[in-house]
Amino acid sequence: MSQTVDDPEGRLVSMIMEANKYARFAAVCDKDGNILWNSHRNNVDNILTLDETKQSLRRAAETWKVRDTLAEKIGRGQYAIVGYEKIKRITVPLQNGHMLFVSIEGEKPEYIKDIMKIVDYVERNH
Repeated sequence: MSQTVDDPEGRLVSMIMEANKYARFAAVCDKDGNILWNSHRNNVDNILTLDETKQSLRRAAETWKVRDTLAEKIGRGQYAIVGYEKIKRITVPLQNGHMLFVSIEGEKPEYIKDIMKIVDYVERNH
C-alpha cells in the first residue's frame, strides 16, 4: 500500500489510503494530469489499466480548468464526485494547482468528509 513520506502531497496520498479502507487508489497529479504521487491498495484488482487511469486523470484535470473559468462568479471548486456502478471517483483541487484523485469502492460517497478533513489538515500544515 502506501508508505510514509515527508512531501506534503505524498503524505496526503498515504494518509487517505491509511484512513479509508474503501479507498482503492489515490493520486496527486499536476495541472496537466501527470501523476506526481500515487498509492494503490494491496489485494485490490485494478479496474482500469495504467494508461486508462492516466487518460482519466488528464480528462479530470482538463475539467477542473474549465470549472476554474467560472470561479470568479461562483467561487472556487472544492471537489467533484463522479459515480459509477462499481466506484466513485473524487477529485479535489489543491491550493498549489495540483489535483487529488481518489477512487472509492462502490456506494461510499460519505467518505468525502473524511477525505476533505485530510486535505485541509495537510494544506494547513504545509
